[in-house]
Amino acid sequence: MKQEDNTEKTSLRSNIIVLTAKVVIFILGIFFLTLGAASLITANLGVASWDVLHIGLAKQGVLSIGTWVQIIGIGMVLLTALLERKQPQVGSAVNILLIGFSLNWILGSHILPAANALWKSILLLIGGVSLMGWGSGMYVATELGAGPRDGLTLVLATMSGKSVRLVRTFLEVTALFCGWIAGGPISMGTFVAVFLVGPIMQASLHFWRRQIDSLESTVMEEASEGDIS
Repeated sequence: MKQEDNTEKTSLRSNIIVLTAKVVIFILGIFFLTLGAASLITANLGVASWDVLHIGLAKQGVLSIGTWVQIIGIGMVLLTALLERKQPQVGSAVNILLIGFSLNWILGSHILPAANALWKSILLLIGGVSLMGWGSGMYVATELGAGPRDGLTLVLATMSGKSVRLVRTFLEVTALFCGWIAGGPISMGTFVAVFLVGPIMQASLHFWRRQIDSLESTVMEEASEGDIS
């Protein structure tokens, strides 16, 4: 009986370690994504496709950019759940809320440097696109709740048999067109984001999945050795 209790405690401790690591990666991924989106907006060289849509819609009324992020995000999560025939994950709701509130906070607090020179705008653009793709791959890899676009990307990729990169690019172009109709800002940075966020996300997704799998294997091995000893 004592041996069984020790085994249960070891298993619980291992699960807590892995879950804690996933939560940290999840939150950092959301932060990087939001910071990247804010960087593109601050660069003033054109924003990412979805932010073209968010900003365009924000211009039509009193709702903020972050609020539109949340409204559209909720709609996409519900669509993803419908296609998967599953309940939406709690992490997806947390994702939407965190991104919307964080984006409003970053833009409102002006913590990013002003793009008062072309070279600063270019650096903000490059950094923003990189952070958006990398952050997306980070929190999707944890499987704690993909973001609205990322969850829909993975579902459509699975259903169509196409790559994550191709499906993500298709969604980006669709959002870009709708955002243009709504009056959102389109410039050079928009097209850079359209074609680079997808590939960066795919590379990040593969990297972080390997890291998480490696962590789980290591923790399980240590737990097994502890049980034996």
